[in-house]
Amino acid sequence: MSGSGDQSSLFPSDSGSGDSLQLPELWLQEPGPESDVVISSRMRLARNLDDFHFKSRFQEGECERLEVHLSQVLHELEPDFRYHRMHELSPTERKVMFERHLISREHAADELPRGVSFSHDGTTSIMVNEEDHLRLQVFASGLDLERLDEVINDLDHRIGSQVNYSFDPRFGYRTSCPTNTGTGLRVSVMLHLPTLSFRVDGRTGRGSEQDIVRMQNAAQQLGLTVRGIFGESSRADGEFYQISNQVTLGRTPAETVKGVQSLVEHVSSWERRNRDSHFNENRRRVEDHIWRAWAALTHARRMTSGEALSHLSALRFGVCLGILDEDEIDLAAIQSLMVAMRPGHLQYTADTELTADRRDELRADLIRGALQNN
Repeated sequence: MSGSGDQSSLFPSDSGSGDSLQLPELWLQEPGPESDVVISSRMRLARNLDDFHFKSRFQEGECERLEVHLSQVLHELEPDFRYHRMHELSPTERKVMFERHLISREHAADELPRGVSFSHDGTTSIMVNEEDHLRLQVFASGLDLERLDEVINDLDHRIGSQVNYSFDPRFGYRTSCPTNTGTGLRVSVMLHLPTLSFRVDGRTGRGSEQDIVRMQNAAQQLGLTVRGIFGESSRADGEFYQISNQVTLGRTPAETVKGVQSLVEHVSSWERRNRDSHFNENRRRVEDHIWRAWAALTHARRMTSGEALSHLSALRFGVCLGILDEDEIDLAAIQSLMVAMRPGHLQYTADTELTADRRDELRADLIRGALQNN
């Protein structure tokens, strides 16, 4: 299952389990710069229109009028983008979009008129009537903040030329939550840090929880934060961590990008040093950890999403260390499986309601089949 192979069989077709949802391509399949440590980069802008109340103060019918207005604006600006109204999608379809980070958890669950516009390659999504009127998002594999900065600024300027953004000369862009006021910019980078949180046989390895605490403290001093794989309020499953900025007021976008980039580069170097020393000092334990994960993934008949993510994390570690041959499994295949095995994707592919036990069975079948077919 190498990077030159085809992972499309892991995913449902565009038509999916219903006629309404059209899924984009999975951009995460292709690793980007610094991909041995950095999974992906994201930039998000929060924007509101001056001509409408904030979401919390919508008057009767205002939310629906805004959604219709913005859907038309976005279609004119990006006619090739796909637009979906949330109320027209099933709960499973919304869950799939959340698992691909096209929408937030809150956007998937809200009942007000709302929508999302996204590119065919899935690297751009625009949420309408989330917490703010507009949430612009752009994504890239690996550490690619400089390019994303250009992409999102271009998108922001083009939308801003068609609508009146709510802006204060002193405080910047007005947002529903004060934590986004100012630039409205959130920069997030997802990292895989197996040795900074590595444990074997109940003991800490070269990395430890103290290393993670040190990283969190360093982030806090820079106005940044460390979260789990799905951002705010999520846990760091499978040794995957997200570094993002907390401060949007009083800092320029360039300063925010530079701060995140600097910490990510520092943490990445730290992780790489730990990998080398940890592997040299604990070779047998590391190899055992990785091959046990391989054995579980290629033989288990039931597996929870947490177990699968933990084992796939170990496989990713093994590929980066050269323990696993990339002709057998590579980062693109692992990152595809990390998405395809999630609950929403399993249920969407099955096109029927699944119990948790049945999802665990299908997840094990999916992963086992993908790895054994190499």
